[in-house]
Amino acid sequence: MTNSTPDATAYSVEEILRDGGSIHIRAIRADDRDRLQRHFNSLSQQSIYYRFFGIKRGLSERELERMTAVDFVDHVCLVATLRDGGEECFIGVARYVRSPNNAGRAEVAFAILDDHQGRGIGTVLLEHLSRVARAAGINEFEANVLGDNNRMLEVFGKSGFRVRRSAQGGVIHLSFPTAETADFIHASQ
Repeated sequence: MTNSTPDATAYSVEEILRDGGSIHIRAIRADDRDRLQRHFNSLSQQSIYYRFFGIKRGLSERELERMTAVDFVDHVCLVATLRDGGEECFIGVARYVRSPNNAGRAEVAFAILDDHQGRGIGTVLLEHLSRVARAAGINEFEANVLGDNNRMLEVFGKSGFRVRRSAQGGVIHLSFPTAETADFIHASQ
């Protein structure tokens, strides 16, 4: 990596949200399994359904391993955290996984705690994921979003990226270049 390329494994920044609250965004670590499980357990059934496209009662040990032991090359995960009584808690998780068929493309996914939705956390996580992705040579993101998941569709729609949409069977497929645009820069401020 060059000096201008962010080291995704050490990624760590403070952000101010549109409501004035501050959050910490950092790379997920292998020791985050319990925090990730607590995050999942704190999501509503609707948020779990939107994220996983079905009912899910918990994360298996295998899923926790796959979601926390990421390689930061083909699989990157950033978390938004707050401190609660000295304990670091996840309020948002965002990841991308590089396409095995196209090294310049990756699929993104997000899960924001219900009590924190609408604060701009998904937008901020998308902004940071896109920076890491561009540095890693990923020039396009794609996502599948259930058609009635209006909050997530709004995150992508207001991101400033040039989003293309197609729909099939109640699922909206989105794709967009990760390149910064004037609209993206304006939306990020």
